[in-house]
Amino acid sequence: MGSVLMTGDLHGNTSHALDLLQVAVREECERMFVLGDFGAWEHTAAGRRYFDVVDRVARKKKVRVYFLDGNHDKSSLLHERYGSELDDEGFLVCRKNIRYAPRGQRWTWDGTRFAAFGGAYSVDKGWRLAAEAQRARKAERRRQFGSARHPATEGTLWFPEEQMTDDECDALLADTDPVDVLLTHDKPRAADPDWNRKNLPECLPNQDRIQRVTDTLRPRLLLHGHLHYRYTDHLGDTRVEGLGADPDASHPIGYEASDSWLVLPLPYAPEVAAEREIA
Repeated sequence: MGSVLMTGDLHGNTSHALDLLQVAVREECERMFVLGDFGAWEHTAAGRRYFDVVDRVARKKKVRVYFLDGNHDKSSLLHERYGSELDDEGFLVCRKNIRYAPRGQRWTWDGTRFAAFGGAYSVDKGWRLAAEAQRARKAERRRQFGSARHPATEGTLWFPEEQMTDDECDALLADTDPVDVLLTHDKPRAADPDWNRKNLPECLPNQDRIQRVTDTLRPRLLLHGHLHYRYTDHLGDTRVEGLGADPDASHPIGYEASDSWLVLPLPYAPEVAAEREIA
């Protein structure tokens, strides 16, 4: 019997990640799971350094860090780099104490059946593409003045694989066996938080896919990030818990750092969770 520290979007915020590792130790959690937007930007030096620092501290504190992909994680690079390095549960081994759960990943911890489905739509897609284009123009101007550098710009701020496709959803749901806990980045369409800045029409197709996953796998608990807002909802027999994000990315009035995490005791039982007020 154990516990998992479930947390929202870290966005490569090293200090917040290290604070959460300390929370995991305090709460006696040997695992920490990040619900997307972990900060998987290993196409940059800062992103690689972030992975290295988090891994080093996680090893020191004896906490293993897991994450699924958010819309701001370069998941294509994760598969390219670590797709052949799988542990016994099917996670991609990114560092000794950092593991990535690809979309559709299923596993069991302490008798509790889990599934992970990452991905979402970026409401700031336009800004990110414009910034990439500006970087490309600057690089071209430097070459006109003699620079030999050809820095990559496309796919550095916005990632085409950010959303789950319909075909991908079809393939991942070939296994319709129920799960106990569903972990996603995006929210299911029917969930209705009081504050939601991810409700543009472009956001809805991916939320429909998460809703389909929810309806098919019938989890007792669904945990997600992406909205940067802490809330609880119920969709039939499924309890939905949306988590906040790192402090730099969460701006609702009354936000507290504790909104970005909760402790999930295992094996998961709804009645026990209610008694402990953690789900």
